[in-house]
Amino acid sequence: MKERVFAAVREMKREQWLICGLAGLLLLVIAAPVKQKEQKKTQEKTTVSQTQEQTDDQIRQSYEKQLESVLSQVEGVGAVQVAVAMESTGKKQVEKDSPEDTSTSSEKGDSGTQRSSQTVTTGETTVYEDTGDGGQTPYISSSTYPEIRGVIVVAQGGGNPVIVQQIQEAVIALFHVEAHEIKVLKMK
Repeated sequence: MKERVFAAVREMKREQWLICGLAGLLLLVIAAPVKQKEQKKTQEKTTVSQTQEQTDDQIRQSYEKQLESVLSQVEGVGAVQVAVAMESTGKKQVEKDSPEDTSTSSEKGDSGTQRSSQTVTTGETTVYEDTGDGGQTPYISSSTYPEIRGVIVVAQGGGNPVIVQQIQEAVIALFHVEAHEIKVLKMK
């Protein structure tokens, strides 16, 4: 079997060698960009999800610091620590382009009547923006922060019912959460 393969290779003409070489080169050219594009897409998805997680955590920390700062200024509250629980992620609205194609046709009948029909074709495509490194990312037209599920406030004045009421009202006013989503505790 080996001998036949080697004999066939030795008998190949110059044109056959050239065709085999070009076919191999063509396969390499076709395969290389596909792998790079797949790797880029995977990297972009990973980067977007990591960025989203970091952003959500930064938002949560910002809320906690803001509330601690405000409550520590209220008379009778004393030292305060805050924990904010949020939904898993916010929402981002991707910009879509919706081109519309309208075509009108009319025909005149034998009896002098005229008929016209109009066809409207619509489509939807995602709008992309160029990144600095030559890639593209979907254009975000709007985004909403993750919703707050609950707030825990631990305060030195948490044992006083009047202070607890003031803390609850402040959290409701700041974050638009329901009273049952707020728990105020006395600091030890």
